[in-house]
Amino acid sequence: MPFTLCAFYESTTAAKTTYAINALSDPHVRISDDDLWIPSLLPMLAAYYALGATLTLARLESPTLRTLTPIDVIPFDLSTEPESPPNLVYQGHAPKLVGGGEALNLKVTDSTADLIYGLVWLCDGPLTPVVGEIFTVKATATTTLTAKAWTNGSLTFAQTLPKGRYQVVGMRAKSAGLIAARLVFPGYAWRPGCIGNDAYNDKINSEFRFGRMGVWGEFDHDVPPTVDFLSISADTSEEVWLDLIKIA
Repeated sequence: MPFTLCAFYESTTAAKTTYAINALSDPHVRISDDDLWIPSLLPMLAAYYALGATLTLARLESPTLRTLTPIDVIPFDLSTEPESPPNLVYQGHAPKLVGGGEALNLKVTDSTADLIYGLVWLCDGPLTPVVGEIFTVKATATTTLTAKAWTNGSLTFAQTLPKGRYQVVGMRAKSAGLIAARLVFPGYAWRPGCIGNDAYNDKINSEFRFGRMGVWGEFDHDVPPTVDFLSISADTSEEVWLDLIKIA
């Protein structure tokens, strides 16, 4: 089942109670101020995550969710960068209907000025794990990131892949201030991704590795995906590890 990663971000100036933060500008889904418009083809929520040093509440709302109850994002990371491991809420085996074609909002309460991030993974149904002969390849990028925005960068693999076609079935990504990273496959509408980390010894959520979220996308050996990075800082060196299955 396909899935994609989208984000919210706002730098708050003072304590506020239950207000919507901005959806992060995005080239592959419609954004309007604090509204993230849910793609009609991906009307379900597989996972969600919130980050802010002074958060006391984070809540996802849409018209469909309000017919029953909004989703409280709990637990969340009370920090300025993802914890080790991050407090991801994952329900990819039984995703929640949030409403294709509707606006999704992240509403928060914080106790002082803060940098707040939210991540949502949208899908079209349960994410089915995949099994096979999985191997991991490292890749690097030297893109200067725009802080607090998605920045796309090309990858250089540490080893040359044999000629053929590959499925991506997992991912890890690292840079100095990384919040999240997602893959951009040529000709593919969606951008699946993971929470980022800033140290080699950081623990990440196991759901993002070794086929647990199914197939993220496919590529030919000579046309690899690029990566959208979201960082708190203008990093200039990024590392990515992709879990792959060779299928042809």
